[in-house]
Amino acid sequence: MIALARADDRLIHGLVAVAWTSSVAPETILVANDAAAADSFKKETMRLAKPAGVKLFIKSVESSAKALNNPINDGKRILLITASVEDAERVYSLLDEGRKFTALDIGTAGIVKKEGETYKLVIPGVYVSKEEYEAAKRLAQRGVDVFCQANPALEKASLSDIGKALEK
Repeated sequence: MIALARADDRLIHGLVAVAWTSSVAPETILVANDAAAADSFKKETMRLAKPAGVKLFIKSVESSAKALNNPINDGKRILLITASVEDAERVYSLLDEGRKFTALDIGTAGIVKKEGETYKLVIPGVYVSKEEYEAAKRLAQRGVDVFCQANPALEKASLSDIGKALEK
């Protein structure tokens, strides 16, 4: 079961390893990212950052969806991490009914900016582009609760708050 999906361009870092893992209490962290899955250095640095007692898997988006669709993972509490909302949408589209995530936290720091996209500050530490917002709206139309939250102890912005921030 996917306890939470989080779009964060930094993937695994201190905030995910400590605050989000404490809040979500996953058995497994699954990083769904094509570039990270193909980069042994990135994989090793994420392995070093993962919290003790939590399993970590780093797979491509397609392989992540296959793993999540496998009934062997039904009883596991999983924190799904993608680098972007678009990647989260790709994973969602590949998941079987009954295995789809119901909540997506946009925790993107805007550190890894895509060329040609403009990012707006939504809440402290979280930037969202128009393209990510459009993907978030599509997920919301499919029943996913989409919000921004940098840290589980800090303020939370709804999808409509994200839209308002982008209009400024």
